[in-house]
Amino acid sequence: MDPSSERSPSEKAGATRGTILIVEDEALMLRLLKKFFSQHGYRVLDAADGLQAIEVYRNNKQQIDAVLLDIRLPKYTGEEVFHMMKAENADVKVVMASGFLEPKAKAEMTRAGAKRFVSKPYVLDELLEVFRGVIGNK
Repeated sequence: MDPSSERSPSEKAGATRGTILIVEDEALMLRLLKKFFSQHGYRVLDAADGLQAIEVYRNNKQQIDAVLLDIRLPKYTGEEVFHMMKAENADVKVVMASGFLEPKAKAEMTRAGAKRFVSKPYVLDELLEVFRGVIGNK
């Protein structure tokens, strides 16, 4: 739930590409994603369930540039978290992640402002490109 202590050389020097909130309930995947994005110059915040995601977002929304949000989460679903984040900040940039997402749910979240959808299992290089596109150059 706190910022990653693993920092890339560019982050240690004070330059970051942005801050990503990763919401993932699988502990091993969460650690892998934190390490991966940190090594690529991003500051990473994390949450392991929907309730933590809302708390972390509310406490850090001014610094968060984008969110990677798993659809299937304990406590609140990814869809519920998405709508709560949009209520806090209509401009939040959310990338939704799922092994399978029904087309109707995907269409509804796209209309509500989801920036992108990525499939699980993740292809890390593709995920990095998605976030570079969503966040842009900082």
